[in-house]
Amino acid sequence: MSNGALVSRAGLMDHVSVARHVPPTRYAQSAGAKIAYQVSGQGPCDLVFVAGLVSHLELQWQQLSYRRFVTALEHACRVIRFDKRGTGLSDPTDAPPSMDQRVVDLAAVMDAAGSRTAVVLGVSDGGRGAIAFAAAHPGRVLGLVLYGTSYRGPRPGLLRRYRAIVDHWGEGDLLDLVGPSLAGPVGRDAAGAFERAAASPGMVAALIESMGRADVSDLLATLPMPALVVHREQDMIPLDDARAVADAIPGAVLRVVPGRDHLPWAGDWEPVVQAVVGFIHDVAAPGTAPAKRPRAPVPRARHVGWPALTEGEWRVVALAAQGHTNAEIAGRLFLSRYTVETHLKHVFAKLGLRSRAELAAVAASAHARPPDT
Repeated sequence: MSNGALVSRAGLMDHVSVARHVPPTRYAQSAGAKIAYQVSGQGPCDLVFVAGLVSHLELQWQQLSYRRFVTALEHACRVIRFDKRGTGLSDPTDAPPSMDQRVVDLAAVMDAAGSRTAVVLGVSDGGRGAIAFAAAHPGRVLGLVLYGTSYRGPRPGLLRRYRAIVDHWGEGDLLDLVGPSLAGPVGRDAAGAFERAAASPGMVAALIESMGRADVSDLLATLPMPALVVHREQDMIPLDDARAVADAIPGAVLRVVPGRDHLPWAGDWEPVVQAVVGFIHDVAAPGTAPAKRPRAPVPRARHVGWPALTEGEWRVVALAAQGHTNAEIAGRLFLSRYTVETHLKHVFAKLGLRSRAELAAVAASAHARPPDT
């Protein structure tokens, strides 16, 4: 079977696979609104994912890049994701949620998911919500991870770009701003559908104005838990803002990773996951009191992504991506079928994949190279 035919089949197989594996959407009751949330994965602790401007649990799960990112996190923890009120599958509202409401909603989601304490991962504007929650409920936060976050809302130039997107909401323009590496005809169509489902034009306009006024600088010095600030070198949020956040939180570690996408699952997502997973392993160490631990640098071991593959796994990937069966791979490489299956299991875990079809799709577009032999 040719690579082209395999990748073509991958689209259909991926759609079928997603339909079977979408985590169930549940609702948490919170101060007059129902907040949609999903729980997936297992691990030594919980991780609550606090999204940015808008989200839609079920539509985002259909996106391979997003699902691959979340799946990689699932190997380290139980992941709790939710749509903030007024967006996605959560109840609509007449006005954007205040910071106090966002704190109450996050607590309600944790309660509904049976999570007493968790690592809280705040992405973009969700980082400010995560900071506010950590300041209000420090006993519930094992550790705080802030990705692509500033202590304040977008600066005037970036705010104008957000406002311009509102005029074409539903056309996929947001992707050009936050995930340029994913932009393209197919990506824009999917992004347009996501925008229309994630929020109404009026709601997203109100959210953008609210985001522009948000400032949590006075809370940073009060945070007692371990904290990791992850930021891409060319993120649309200035790196200086990330440095200011890390400097203001006592003992926080700043991890700068390559890339220009604002979405953590877009572009070179592996260093982002590696930083987060390393931090989770650190704060969730058995028998350790996280709030009292020394804040050591984030481990550099590469547990996920293409660089984590062994030489043997690379050889299996190369043949699997060409459409060879496990038996054929075993014969060509002089391995047992059990060894081939084990290699593929490890590859799926390291790359955050769920099927051979997904492996073929990402291998066809990857620029990674196997290690020298």
